[in-house]
Amino acid sequence: MDNIFGFLSEKEYKAQMERQNELLAAIASGTAGADFTDEMFVNLLDGSNTTTVFWSWWPLSAVGDGTKYERLCRWAHIMARAWKDKTYTLRSINAATSGGVHTMTPLDDLAGKTGAQLCTESTAAVEDWADNDPMTWYIRANALSLADGTMNVLFVEGEDGFDITGEVAPVYAFSLALWIREWSDGAYDYISYRTQEGQQYYPDAADVAPDNTKRPITWHSCFPGSLNSKGGLTSGAGGKPYNFASAQTGITTARKTSAYEGLWNDCDTRWALRMWQLRHFDLENSGICEGCLNYNYQYKVAQAESGVTRVLLTKAQAANLLVGSTVSIGDPADQTNYDRGQAYMRNLAEAVHIGSIEDVTIDDVQYSAVNLVLDAPIEVTATTYISTWPYISGHTECLPGHKDGCGYSLTAGKTPIRVMGVELLDGAYSIGLDPLYNVTAGSDATHWNYEVFECRDSEKLAGSITSNYTSTGIVLNDVAQGWGVNWVKEFFRTKLGILFPKLFNGSSTTYYKSAFYGSGSTGARCPWRFGILDDGAGGGLACEVGSVWPGGAGWDGRPRLSGAGKKRGEWAA
Repeated sequence: MDNIFGFLSEKEYKAQMERQNELLAAIASGTAGADFTDEMFVNLLDGSNTTTVFWSWWPLSAVGDGTKYERLCRWAHIMARAWKDKTYTLRSINAATSGGVHTMTPLDDLAGKTGAQLCTESTAAVEDWADNDPMTWYIRANALSLADGTMNVLFVEGEDGFDITGEVAPVYAFSLALWIREWSDGAYDYISYRTQEGQQYYPDAADVAPDNTKRPITWHSCFPGSLNSKGGLTSGAGGKPYNFASAQTGITTARKTSAYEGLWNDCDTRWALRMWQLRHFDLENSGICEGCLNYNYQYKVAQAESGVTRVLLTKAQAANLLVGSTVSIGDPADQTNYDRGQAYMRNLAEAVHIGSIEDVTIDDVQYSAVNLVLDAPIEVTATTYISTWPYISGHTECLPGHKDGCGYSLTAGKTPIRVMGVELLDGAYSIGLDPLYNVTAGSDATHWNYEVFECRDSEKLAGSITSNYTSTGIVLNDVAQGWGVNWVKEFFRTKLGILFPKLFNGSSTTYYKSAFYGSGSTGARCPWRFGILDDGAGGGLACEVGSVWPGGAGWDGRPRLSGAGKKRGEWAA
């Protein structure tokens, strides 16, 4: 067994080695039970060695008949017991207070810590508290959803067989399911986390199993939606965007992967927002680590060519494009509608990587050649266009280790963001069917009323508000259509798996720094989350378009698999 005791004194190290040898002897003789094994490792965790301790424990946990899911649950219990005396609390300015400060103050056992490091592809990683803290630690794994709301975990990252592409099975980030408490004293709002139950603490809705017990672990899809070789929706690096598919079509596609898969829901969104807050001490990511919100470029080529795998642009145009980003190539001929949704805007190549960009000279004229990763050459005419496109999944794999951040620049808004192992803001909206909104007429022709319905069972998700959807009691009247004044100041506080705005009239630099796009007509609507490559300041982890019906589709919508909240119960305590 590897030496994992470097943080101990020599005397403590010798004692632990004796215990380790006793454990190995007990395992060899078949007398070491799971509780004995796990308790030893509880005592080893110190907040800086979680990954190392995990990989010493993981092979030992294979003794017996437990599934890998059950073993991950055991590991969650180990982390929870090791961190049982810790309370992590964040304080923020109440929305009723003027100023709209978006930073959060760390309190209790978070006091004195600074926000976790954010990285780009060129950043040297520096180890900090969030890397191995049990409350912010995660591990990725290939897994398939099961009927009882658990997962068939096939391979964890680091094992032979783990498949980052999601072809073997979708990739999820597994982490400790925390206990949560939220409250307000009028001037300030508070959110607090523990690893074991405490007075007034409760589990997140996603972490309540269908039998109404708390799950020890939670999980969320690591990558935006793409298709596996069988045409099923998956989560994996290297997959072309699964866009031009509605949420209604997306759930059918998800069920090709397994009958129990669901689509990205509000449990996933709220978890991502909370993990951002817990790791970075700010209500929302805008202005700090943007994601792909300002990468909207379309250029007519500067020169026609035959049988090539590149397009020629001016140097000024090419300077706006990034190597490794995703583009589509099309020839609209004499058409004048250059919207990405038009088939002719991608009739030469759809969703391909930029492999490199280089200066070239042709007939004494300087150009920039945008070299594309293509299977075959294309014919580039004088009317050919290149358009930036939602990213092929996995761009954040360029980040060091398990760090959060963006590939190219934290604030340029040109590349996706990673938060707690989950890639988001990839240039398309993440769309799903839980919740659904019943939108009715408001006080005038430009305002509309929202009632929020949820469905806790992925097998019953639908493109309309059926009897399997129940009203959450969350109602917001007279929401302005479009973006308008709908900058989010506050969300409804609820134990249900819902993230819906309660107060507007914020701004791009205050409160949640993101906007809500209101419907302009009545009917069922579904959430389109985070933002697209041209949403700019309005996009972010708290952004939502609430105007699209469940059958709506376009280049800018991307169904995505959901996590633990796909099958959930209700916490009664």
